[in-house]
Amino acid sequence: MTGANKQRVDVAIVGGGMAGASLALMLAHFCPHLSVALLEQRALPDADASVRLPSFDTRATAIAAGSLQLFSELGLWNQLRDYCAPIERIQVSDRGRPCGMSMRAAQQPRASFAGMLGAVVENAALGPVLHRALAQTQTQVLAPARVNRVRMVADGAQLDWSAGAGCPDTQLQAGLLVVADGADSPLCRGLGIVTERIEYRQRALVTTLGVQRDHRGTAYERFTDAGPMALLPLPRRDGSHRMALVWTCSEEDAAILRELPEHEFIARLQKRFGWRAGRIERAGRVSDYPLSLSLAREQWRRNLVLLGNCAHFLHPVAGQGFNLTLRDCYGLARALAGADLAQNSTVGLELLEAYGRDRRLDQQLTIGFSDRIPPLFASPGLFARGLRQAGLLALALTPPLRAGFVGQAAGFGL
Repeated sequence: MTGANKQRVDVAIVGGGMAGASLALMLAHFCPHLSVALLEQRALPDADASVRLPSFDTRATAIAAGSLQLFSELGLWNQLRDYCAPIERIQVSDRGRPCGMSMRAAQQPRASFAGMLGAVVENAALGPVLHRALAQTQTQVLAPARVNRVRMVADGAQLDWSAGAGCPDTQLQAGLLVVADGADSPLCRGLGIVTERIEYRQRALVTTLGVQRDHRGTAYERFTDAGPMALLPLPRRDGSHRMALVWTCSEEDAAILRELPEHEFIARLQKRFGWRAGRIERAGRVSDYPLSLSLAREQWRRNLVLLGNCAHFLHPVAGQGFNLTLRDCYGLARALAGADLAQNSTVGLELLEAYGRDRRLDQQLTIGFSDRIPPLFASPGLFARGLRQAGLLALALTPPLRAGFVGQAAGFGL
């Protein structure tokens, strides 16, 4: 390989999804002295193209108030707000039981952003907004760029990548390699990183619903004996009031439900969820994905960090996965900003160990919550039933306890 085909950067990020793009933006903001390359396997849309969103069949992400604060600090909130529905109230209930909990942004000023507990944004809009902002930075975006080989060397990482089949390899050297290419990462496997996985033997059905009445910024989390159900507010479009559905159920039920005609699916959903959100009038195409908890045994090594779903893939309850990833990105960017890193330097183990210590408690609390809450609410036993009802009652009646719970979920708890 000739010298003309070699390049060195301070940070190379493999994976241009929401995790990788968010980290690149934070590095551009907090660490402008560092050279950064972002490699994404797929071609990216033109940054000048307008964002066109269908009324139905889009997936959405719940962004906590703390994450909105981060996006605001990056100057992205004005671009995102047009595609967001605010979460002003969260209603949590246990199917068939009297106790529940309602949280309002007005009652939790320390855990809110601009009067919101969070917001829901459609993924089809979030990705283009992130990449548009990235195009205004000095980040080198390589797409399509397939990473064919990675070698960890004394002065960082060496990547061989190509722009497509039949294209020659180009070599990229980096002082720090960040892997953010999603769950089941082949890059992690190639680096010998072991991932521990717990299969929940459940699937999440996701779709967009048309509802009869305005959701008024309310997000619903309903626990049932088969698993949690979430209805999240979406922006109104084409005259329709819309909500995003995440319905956890058994693998057997999921196979049946996703094949039902629209009117039968709506009837089953309405019976299961109830009428809190009003009449459900329409459902888009239903898709589903398996639920599991996967954790990388190593999230960092010398000159190497894992971020996003390849580091930790969570149950969707309470929508904590992407928000935890954003806090990881923020922690890493601030660690690199605070270090005395010269151009073309490597990132030592001591800095990454400090980053890991700083992130440990937040990860443990968030991952533990996402792992333990669904089986607790699904258990039919009298002890578990009493425990969860006592917990909901305590949260409903004890403002300091509720404030701490909301603060952690909103990303302000630590």
